[in-house]
Amino acid sequence: MKVIYTDSLVIGGGLAGLRVAIAAMQRGVDTIVLSLVPAKRSHSAAAQGGMQASLGATVKGDGDDEEVHFGDTVRGSDWGCDQDVARMFVNTSPKAIRQLSVWGVPWSRVRRGDRELVINCEKVTITEKDEAHGLITARDFGGTKKWRTCYTSDGAGHTMLYTMDNKAIQMGIPVHERKEALALIHEDGVCYGAIVRDLITGELIAYVAKATTIATGGYGRLYSISTNAVISEGIGTAIALETGIATLGNMEAVQFHPTAIVPVGILTT
Repeated sequence: MKVIYTDSLVIGGGLAGLRVAIAAMQRGVDTIVLSLVPAKRSHSAAAQGGMQASLGATVKGDGDDEEVHFGDTVRGSDWGCDQDVARMFVNTSPKAIRQLSVWGVPWSRVRRGDRELVINCEKVTITEKDEAHGLITARDFGGTKKWRTCYTSDGAGHTMLYTMDNKAIQMGIPVHERKEALALIHEDGVCYGAIVRDLITGELIAYVAKATTIATGGYGRLYSISTNAVISEGIGTAIALETGIATLGNMEAVQFHPTAIVPVGILTT
């Protein structure tokens, strides 16, 4: 069996996996990313809504901060989320949004003056401040108290994924495409990489690493009807579970888009 050695192995080439690989390489850690498909074809591209951060640039986000964002997140999860993780996300998301902007994500921006919107089925006019003109804007999303969903028109996931992959290419991070992790290599509670199948040749390859990250996304395709891509098969979750060591949480938290056509699984919005 062919053996490939690396310091850090990332299983999954979507937004999360690429971001982990970039951070590792920035710290001088050699990293390899495995992906079922070319990274730009990852399912992260399908996320159109946006990414939440308490920037407070738009007038409808006035007074927003990490505490308000945290409260919205905990309530939105019906108090089921890991609050330490939620706290970490709300504290780091403003920095992440600005970092992505520097790397090339063309976030939609505030435009000074009046604009008409439909809120709760009513047409209203809001006036954006002159001093906010050109800052990263946000829109209403998910029933939050403040408008904080940063977006790029209706293709936030697409622009974020392409920007992240371009950054990985710029840094020379190797992404091994058409590779499927079949099992984790572990002993005495320590993970040492994964056994991987080449989807083109069928060859089995052992990737041996000092650190392994599973970032394979969701598992919506376990259900017969889903708007998820066919690659959302849950293989990363499965191989973690098979170790008998890793703990899985909130497995019931699978999103079913409310505006899909049944049974074909095509979105109408």
